[in-house]
Amino acid sequence: MGCRSRAITQGQRVTVMRGHCHPPDLAGLEALRQREKRPGPAQRENPGGPEFLRTPLGGSFLVHDSFLYRREKAAGEKVYWTCRDQARMGCRSRAITQGQRVMVMRRHCHPPDLAGLEALRQRENLPNLTHWEGPEPTEPLEFLRTSLGGRFLVHESFLYRKEKAAGGKVYWMCRDQGRTGCRSRAITQGQRVMVMRSHCHPPDLAGLEALRQRERLPGRAPQREPEKTQLLPDVQLCLETASAEGQQSDGKSKSTQRTRDPLSHLKSSQEASSTPACSDFYETFGRH
Repeated sequence: MGCRSRAITQGQRVTVMRGHCHPPDLAGLEALRQREKRPGPAQRENPGGPEFLRTPLGGSFLVHDSFLYRREKAAGEKVYWTCRDQARMGCRSRAITQGQRVMVMRRHCHPPDLAGLEALRQRENLPNLTHWEGPEPTEPLEFLRTSLGGRFLVHESFLYRKEKAAGGKVYWMCRDQGRTGCRSRAITQGQRVMVMRSHCHPPDLAGLEALRQRERLPGRAPQREPEKTQLLPDVQLCLETASAEGQQSDGKSKSTQRTRDPLSHLKSSQEASSTPACSDFYETFGRH
């Protein structure tokens, strides 16, 4: 409507700057008054307190009405949260926590990610790598070489590509992340493996077997040069000898004879030459 009315409050005093260009919304006003009289789900205190889940990087998600919120900042006793899908979905929903109370500022523009929420809850119940006790597994981890000289981690027939290493842990991501969008992750520490998310696709058993077959093959020995390349220096020597002797004979013969028989100087050189290499050369090329 483009209404430009403004109001200023000072204590109990209210000053209106401009008139409205529309009638008042009486139905909306009554709905707000009714909601004010009863505690809404966004303002009720949870007896168990708000639910928080760990992020993959060690932070915290706030869970409210099955929606996930990422921590934005803290000021005093209040903590401000933004929707986890703000960047991907453009969602502008916000939440504020103060003690055991949660207040949501805007509605979400998308349904809750129930599958992602369940995956985070399942991961929350897994043991932390840093608190694992007891000896490491005796069976070593399986690694396979990549085509570029790197390594694949093999776990439950799935292939993982190395992402980074930090603090004694190695972080891996699904090899098919780019092709299928799979968000499965794994962390290795010594001989222990911890998978962070489930795969969204079946394992590539054919590709895994091909990599295992390639791992068993011995390295290729460097190929030797063909035998004929060893004769090149001798052939070059024969050509140089024939060229020098041909130039001497050309000085004594006529130009017309050279035109009629281009190999005449080679034939005369063959008769004069007694080296085995030259004999082999003329045996091969001079009689064609």
